[in-house]
Amino acid sequence: MKPMSKRLLLSLLAVAVLSSCALAPGMNMKPGRFDVKEADTDDFRQGVVIEPINGELVAKQLSVLRQSFESPLAQTLQSDIANYQYHILAQDVLQITIWDHPELTTPAGQYRTSADSGNLVRKDGTIFYPYVGIMHVAGKTMEEVRQELTQRLSKYIEQPQVDVRVAAFRSQLVYVSGQINKAGSLAVTDKPLTVVDAIALSDGIMADADLQHATLTRNGETYEIDLFSLYGRGNSSLNAVLLGGDVLNIPDNQLNKVFVMGEVTKPSTMFVRNGKLTLAEAISDAQDFGAAANPGQIYVIRGKRSSGEVSLDTTKGLASVDRFDEKAKLEIFHLDASSPDALLLADQFHLQARDVVYVSPTELSRFSRVFKDVGSIVNTTAQTIILQRTLRK
Repeated sequence: MKPMSKRLLLSLLAVAVLSSCALAPGMNMKPGRFDVKEADTDDFRQGVVIEPINGELVAKQLSVLRQSFESPLAQTLQSDIANYQYHILAQDVLQITIWDHPELTTPAGQYRTSADSGNLVRKDGTIFYPYVGIMHVAGKTMEEVRQELTQRLSKYIEQPQVDVRVAAFRSQLVYVSGQINKAGSLAVTDKPLTVVDAIALSDGIMADADLQHATLTRNGETYEIDLFSLYGRGNSSLNAVLLGGDVLNIPDNQLNKVFVMGEVTKPSTMFVRNGKLTLAEAISDAQDFGAAANPGQIYVIRGKRSSGEVSLDTTKGLASVDRFDEKAKLEIFHLDASSPDALLLADQFHLQARDVVYVSPTELSRFSRVFKDVGSIVNTTAQTIILQRTLRK
């Protein structure tokens, strides 16, 4: 080999080695990058704390989960069911009966229903009734309308016996949307319509529904209802009474994903269903650690809302959904699973939607990959030189 060719070969080898060492293949989690910064900084990447997954952290997490499942919402929800009364509004149809005075009662007839023959509440909230004239009924209960009619008719009829009921409920609707088998509108009636009733009348929930993050929108405010806690744990305080104009939406489960990456046999995306996915389950579903994994370096990376994800509004009896804070910082949790008993902690550590689970490789495996790449570059370089020499001949 000529001297120039030797120098060229050595130069290429040096470049290959240096470049391969600088660009080692694969990702690598370096805890030193995330040292605790000043608390008042606005930088999204600063102020990150790596928190070890230990017994204390798991106990704290389980306590928070238990409180979220068991905390009753406002007691007014329960009293609303017990003391519920329907308030008449425009477009309702009233059926008014005056006993022993058929001339004041419009009969339904063979081809007319009570809704067709009743008294329609006008847009201004009034009805017309013989002897009484124009009477304002909007916003009143059936008992209040009955008492007023009795008082006003008593001037013309001795001890009138009056009965008032709503023949057609047309004024107030509740809307059910999302992952429901029969989305649409439901009428609010004299029987309280609860969340469970609305779902049952809509033929139930679809299989891919996100039960934990159903929302109820009322008067422009959106609140979160954990249907899994309501159905699975019997938290009846979440069974809110629905009012006219409410929108009950049940989202799908597509956003509730966890990403398992790094040195696992099968990097994958998996769903958190009803809040039930632990770190151990995620690693197991990814078919366990890869051959080059470092079990002592398992990380869970989590986005964080600075003001809390859900807050309870005791004045409305619902859970208010907070807006996501763009300046929210990350949480990073570290598990050293080099000993088998650490997997017990992993089985108690609950993952949240959008968590990223990352398993780091060992330093030896990274070293091996570097020289594998170097070998490939050297081989390619040697082949090139041989080809050049062959062409020169």
